[in-house]
Amino acid sequence: MMNELKLGEKAPDFNLLSTDGGLFSFSDHQKGHKAWHLIIFFRGEWCPACNDYLEEIEKSTEKFANQHTHIVAISSDEIDRLKELVSAKSLSFPVLSDKDRAAVRGYGVYIHKEDGPYEDHGDHNEPAVFLVDDKGNLLFQQKQTGPFGRPSPHDLGKTIKYISKNLR
Repeated sequence: MMNELKLGEKAPDFNLLSTDGGLFSFSDHQKGHKAWHLIIFFRGEWCPACNDYLEEIEKSTEKFANQHTHIVAISSDEIDRLKELVSAKSLSFPVLSDKDRAAVRGYGVYIHKEDGPYEDHGDHNEPAVFLVDDKGNLLFQQKQTGPFGRPSPHDLGKTIKYISKNLR
């Protein structure tokens, strides 16, 4: 059964291996960076749609920074493959390996299984986007069951702007 997060509740913590060689603790990162966080789950280095999406996100990092929003990307891919991706695409935000899928399960991200209804590179998590405020509360989520239809960086920027203007 998939975890269903509710808007306004605390976002799950995670501790994952980072492509910079260290362990990334989301709760520690939040304490040191009083900002909102855009958590982007992606399928893996092997996925052309993910590569394109992460490149688009990278081009918008300054816009997100101006909205006081940090980016964190997570995949269940092997750390060495993610290091290759970060290097090839010159990604400046943390890219984390969730090999055991602890964060994937915690956030209720869909998992495509090898015995799924269509063949698609074996077992992997599907894309999802979560927006977490500076207090660690979930403000927005979008989960997918396939590689296409993710919110564009432009739409994410509009979502951040809208939510920040209309917070209770």
